[in-house]
This record gives sequence, structure tokens and C-alpha cells, in this order.
Amino acid sequence: MRLVLPTVDRESAEPLYLQIRRAILQSIHAGDLTPHQRVPSERELSEAMGISRMTVRQALQTLINDGYLYTVPGKGTFVGRDPKIEQNLQRLSGFTEEVRAQGFRAGSRLLDIAVVPAEAYQARHLKVTEGTPLFRISRQRLVDSVPVAVEHAYLITSKFPGLDQVDLEKHSLYAVLQGQYGAQLVRAEQWIEAREANAQVAPLLDIAPDAPVLAMERVTYTHSGQPVEFVVSFYRADRFRLKVELRVGSIPHEGAVSKIYRP
Repeated sequence: MRLVLPTVDRESAEPLYLQIRRAILQSIHAGDLTPHQRVPSERELSEAMGISRMTVRQALQTLINDGYLYTVPGKGTFVGRDPKIEQNLQRLSGFTEEVRAQGFRAGSRLLDIAVVPAEAYQARHLKVTEGTPLFRISRQRLVDSVPVAVEHAYLITSKFPGLDQVDLEKHSLYAVLQGQYGAQLVRAEQWIEAREANAQVAPLLDIAPDAPVLAMERVTYTHSGQPVEFVVSFYRADRFRLKVELRVGSIPHEGAVSKIYRP
């Protein structure tokens, strides 16, 4: 590691934590600290610089919030990819397409695929009766081999026969639905809220229990207005941010790609 620890100026009007933040950023931008490289711990920085751990923690947390650093429980703090991965809420695209477009390496690990009866909540979104057979596709989403999301997709089995035989670790689900089954996906409704990772989600995202996640639900529709997919996803809040363009006086039209609702 070639991080050059700064000599902080206690007489400066710039707060100490911002001086530390600036020094770490300079090392990242200069290439002295590379993606996924471990940075000194709070204790190491505190002792080396003669500054309180609370001040160091504040500096590191701002860098984590902005996506420059990320933490791995029990291992430390590491250099992330800059900037955070953005999900554009004005465009309907799959995870693989969105991630690759930003220069990251997308990956997917199939956790489970099974046929399950539709529960009331799923049935309402897919406009089917309770008990209708659904494919439940559970996947762990990876960016540069690091788990960043867990996704559970529900699709009506009668509309996509044989879908459970497709290698969804190598192929984009949206590409398969459109290319193999001719489903013309044109719009989606999406609900997003902040939650804490539960005991099932946290290990799959390699984060601490109760760490913040972005919980998303999405219903995807075809050109005929029929829902074909209902997805429940959990994204690491330290690796993703949401992007939407707002215009003064504009009113979303009926076919808007995504809608955001506050719980």
C-alpha cells in the first residue's frame, strides 16, 4: 500500500475529517490505491496521524457513502469502484445491461429455481389467481465478482415453458424472455424503499445484519399491458444509487418506465 498519510493542519479552516478524506481521494485518483485494495483501519489511521478515531471514522464514512470505499465485515475497508453503480429509473433494462454499460463486470449466481404456487401478494401483481404455478428464480447478483444484490423473480410458468432449463448464470433473463419467448417488454412499475438487511439477505450480500439495503419491487409489462414478471430485490446501499431526471412542470405519462413511491 502506498497511501501517503497527510500531515493535517490543525489551524486550517478545513475540518480534519475533510483533510483526511481529501488525502485518501488523492491516493485513489492517483492510482496509489487500487480497486478492492484494503485501506488502513480506523485504529491504524488514528494512531499514525494522532487524530481521534471518531474523526477518522467520519472521514471514512463519507467515502463509503459516496462509493469510493466499501466494507467487508471482519475483513476491513476496501477501495471501491468510482462512482457508485447507478440505476437509471427512466429506462427499463436488466441488471446485466445496466452494469456492463457502466464499465463493470456483471455476474449472476443462481441460488434456486423452483415452481411455487402464487401467494396473494404475487398473484395480485401478476393478475392471476392464488395458487397459479409460478417460476421463482432466486439469484445473487455480482459486480466484479462481489455480491451486490439478491433478486427473486416470479414468472407465470404457462407463459414461459422450459424457462427452468435455461442457464441464467450465463444469459440475461430479459434477453431470454424477448429472444426466446418473444415477450416485448415495454414498461415497468417499480417501488423502492430503504430497509435493513435481515438474517436471510445479509449473508448473501456479505454485509452485516441490519446494514442498509435498497428494497425494490418491480412489475414488468408487455406491449399488450400484461404483467409478465414480478421481482423482489435487495441491493447493497453502499454500492448503488438511483438516478432520475426531473423536469419542471412535467407530468409522468401512463407508460412511464418506472414510478417511485414513498412508503
